[in-house]
Amino acid sequence: MDDLFSPNVMRWVLLAVLAAPLAFAAVLAVGGGNPRVARRLAGLFAALHVGLTAWVVIPAAVMIAEYGAMNNGEAYKHFRPVFVPGDTGDGQEHRTAWSLFFVGKPTPNAPPPAVQFYIGLDGINVWLVALTSLMTFIAVAVSWGFAQERAGGYFAWLFVLQSAVTGAFLSFDVILFYVFFELTLIPAFFLIGGWGVGGGKRDAARKFFLYTLFGSLLSLVGLVGIVLTNPTPPGGWRNNTQSLKQDRGTLSFNVNDLMRSTVRISIEHEYAIADAGVKLEQAKPLDQSGRDSAEAELAKAKAARDGYKSTQFWLFFLLVAGFVVKVPLVPFHTWLPAAYAEAPPAVTLLLSALLAKLGTLGLLRIVIPLCPHMAVEYGLPVFGTLGAIGIVYAAFCAYAQKDVKMMAAYSSVSHLGLLALGLFALNPEGLTGAVLHMVNHGLTAGGLFAVIAILYDRYRTTDMTQLGGLMARHPALAFFTFVICLAGVGLPGLNNFVSEMMLIGALFTPWNAAAMGYGLAVAAAAGIFLSAWYTFTMLRSVFFGPVRTPALAADAPPPDLSGREVLAVGLIAALCLALGLYPQPVVDVVKGDVAVVAQTLKHARRVVNPDLADAEDRQSGMEQQPISVNPTLIPAGGRGGPPAGGPGGPPRMPQQPPR
Repeated sequence: MDDLFSPNVMRWVLLAVLAAPLAFAAVLAVGGGNPRVARRLAGLFAALHVGLTAWVVIPAAVMIAEYGAMNNGEAYKHFRPVFVPGDTGDGQEHRTAWSLFFVGKPTPNAPPPAVQFYIGLDGINVWLVALTSLMTFIAVAVSWGFAQERAGGYFAWLFVLQSAVTGAFLSFDVILFYVFFELTLIPAFFLIGGWGVGGGKRDAARKFFLYTLFGSLLSLVGLVGIVLTNPTPPGGWRNNTQSLKQDRGTLSFNVNDLMRSTVRISIEHEYAIADAGVKLEQAKPLDQSGRDSAEAELAKAKAARDGYKSTQFWLFFLLVAGFVVKVPLVPFHTWLPAAYAEAPPAVTLLLSALLAKLGTLGLLRIVIPLCPHMAVEYGLPVFGTLGAIGIVYAAFCAYAQKDVKMMAAYSSVSHLGLLALGLFALNPEGLTGAVLHMVNHGLTAGGLFAVIAILYDRYRTTDMTQLGGLMARHPALAFFTFVICLAGVGLPGLNNFVSEMMLIGALFTPWNAAAMGYGLAVAAAAGIFLSAWYTFTMLRSVFFGPVRTPALAADAPPPDLSGREVLAVGLIAALCLALGLYPQPVVDVVKGDVAVVAQTLKHARRVVNPDLADAEDRQSGMEQQPISVNPTLIPAGGRGGPPAGGPGGPPRMPQQPPR
């Protein structure tokens, strides 16, 4: 039995989790001509994939949580993916030896730069991979009555979409992530354009594709810029003590390498400025030529730092562009109404529950750790403010809708704005709450769209003006809808309450208070109140009052939930309750890898505003410790310098990053 859960076996199971949906899609495309056969095969394949995913996710989650407990709260030094295919065998580095292609020539001191097939499970993505498998199963289960024509092609594209989303969640190579990120557009385009439910489905598919492609191309430019401006030291990072100023090293597409390079280069700039300031102080009693030389060195060091920061500024906004479109944040959401209105209900489920999380994961895994200083300076003031505006604006848009599907679409935008607030709060509470809310929102939004798919299957409409009193006809459907909706509005005891409180609580820190954190928290709380307003209005209209149905269903009322549908929505309702009552296991798995990002941001805060960073550390109980610096990182002249705030040096010395 132990052999079934050994690391070597788990690596192959993880590959199967990624590749199996493509095999399922090929079988359905070839042998799914009969709708009944296609539906049964799709249901079997989706259930098989859930089992396969549980096989690898549960041991991974246990391993990640146990390591976090053994680590005694000490922050990880890098993301620690487990079950990495092609693992080099070094249990500390969690790297892969599988290269897809090389983009340069080897040097005497370093291997050639390579894009690698670097996938694995860590605390940030492990639950998202499980969510992807579960939501695909739900989408197949509620599509049973919808897929009557070209059923094989419909289900095949669903599985292709699942594989692309899973690959993006698993990736730790930035180019590999981008490839999977872009591949999600192809199946989504064909599902909306080929099986949409309205007359404008092709225009909606084209708008969705072009809009999101444009944003993601900007992100590609940002990724290339990050790689070019953050080289890895010769020989890699492990046990490396060489300054990047001595040898710029080689390029790397590894997220861990890029993150550590970003911090190291920033620290070297601060040390160079401090060292030049010391030389200037020492040169004052000397001749004018000595002072001129020291002043020139100080000016050169400051110019190098400012040039690097200017580059990071543009790269930050380029990277963010593609991800905020995918989320989407207001005002980058204008593709959403048409796409959600025209897409099949089950496809809308996947768009909201999964594809939106690609945007938030990209912000957490790539944008924030690779541009930490810009995230600290502009994240909450710019994108946190956009998130707060979106919370309130989308909530009012949801209330104004007469279509249940469009109400759910704008509700999703509102709740994702809250998630963006937590991400750009940039502290462990906010980042942990954001990962938890990705899962919780996926369950509640996916559950609501599953209910909508069931309604559409019976009445061929989701117009609230044509539906009413359905509780009398469909008591089981009404019960599960109430549970999912109460979870969505953050009722205590259900899942959204936990993550929403973490996201709002993350704004009440000295740093975030200085960036309008209290006002943003008020907007977030207002959004939660408004979500209850429009959700209960929808429930009253659709499920209470006199029976009101379209003419086609007046004579022969459709049945209540089938066993297959009870399983689909019942699973979601049960998970909403379980995560609301006991979310600690999920949090324990998440917090270790979130701490990697938090440590990077801690250094960035200290460089941007030392006084506020001190206040933040005191509130969190993490006072700044004396730094221990390897001598090879110190520019000639030493690390000494004037007291804090003295001429020539930074107000505080930055913290040494882990090596």
